[in-house]
Amino acid sequence: MAGAYYDIDDILAAQERVPCVLQVDLDGLGSAGSGGASKVHRNARWALPLWMADGLNEEDFVAMEAPPVFSRRAARMYAASPESIQLRAVSQHFYQLGLQLGDMVPDVPHVLRSMYTQRVQRIARIAQQGHNVETLDFVQSLDRTEAELLRLCQRAQGAIAAWQQGRAYALRRAPAIQ
Repeated sequence: MAGAYYDIDDILAAQERVPCVLQVDLDGLGSAGSGGASKVHRNARWALPLWMADGLNEEDFVAMEAPPVFSRRAARMYAASPESIQLRAVSQHFYQLGLQLGDMVPDVPHVLRSMYTQRVQRIARIAQQGHNVETLDFVQSLDRTEAELLRLCQRAQGAIAAWQQGRAYALRRAPAIQ
């Protein structure tokens, strides 16, 4: 699992739960397993935070499975209409989670790249043209990565306007030339 140690979005993405299948019998877990039994048997299914599942997967205690948001069915839905997906409802950290799962689910990098390239074009148009009623639903559907990109694009648009109006980056003569 890759990620930046101090990046809060990577930390929050690692908190997303992923389905796992237990590979060993575990004794003495009390009510942690299903049904309150003190022994949890092999092939039991659990949803664990990604950071925990990844560590247990490396030690062969569990087998991680792709979360439903990265299933083949979901990938077909994303490919059919990427701009209509409410990513914030799916996962606020959709892209970070996908990047962290990239090694585990072979199709994830392609799905992320395809969605991102189509959605980023609309984000750039919104940043240039501004919000209106028609774009409000799309803006509210952005995950944290896309929302940050929209803020950066809007800030850049403001900087371009200030530069064009002569309010920023005025050239001055160097003191040595005067």
